[in-house]
Amino acid sequence: MNMLDNVNISAIDSALIAAKARKAMKDSLKDSSASGGEVAKGATKRSSDQSVKAANAAQKQSQKALDKVKREAEREVRAASRAAARLQREAVKASAKVSKAPSHMKKVERALSKLPAINADVQLILSEAIGSLSAQQLDALAQHISHHNRAAATMAAMKSVVLRIGDTVRITAGEPKFIGMTGIVVKSRQLRAKIQVPGVEKLVYIFTGQAELVVEQIAQAV
Repeated sequence: MNMLDNVNISAIDSALIAAKARKAMKDSLKDSSASGGEVAKGATKRSSDQSVKAANAAQKQSQKALDKVKREAEREVRAASRAAARLQREAVKASAKVSKAPSHMKKVERALSKLPAINADVQLILSEAIGSLSAQQLDALAQHISHHNRAAATMAAMKSVVLRIGDTVRITAGEPKFIGMTGIVVKSRQLRAKIQVPGVEKLVYIFTGQAELVVEQIAQAV
């Protein structure tokens, strides 16, 4: 083998070595690229998982907040309902206490309902007296009025027509519950008379001036 052959063999070996080196470099680049892609894919997947976890955590937190607000609202509604029920019970109790008047006040109210009606002028005088006079003065005024009425009835009885036993009369004054009733004279004196009124158990005791003969009897007498 001459020197030229050695040179050619060396050149061929060098070319083969260079070709192998280039192939090895390409393979290395491919491996590196593939490895980088896998790493990138893994990083992307991890980032996506973290985003999903963060979204789920935020959703859970929001749901917890909504549940808390709902519970508080329901609690307030229940409290308001209990308060309303309590107020209603208290109002019912207060109304029952007001309506349940003492027995003596019921008697007073019944007595008031039996009083004769008064007109607007008398009501005005009564209201002024009640508003301006003390209880003592009101009692004194009532006694003076009662005395005046008795004196006037006595004077009227002395001037009135004598009621005879058997006369039919209509009561015009005296106790309010008997005013307007018609009865028969069963006892009679100069000032007083007793009248038997149908439906009334006891005889009605009046001044003779507190009754008048009924129109029919007067006409018959005439």
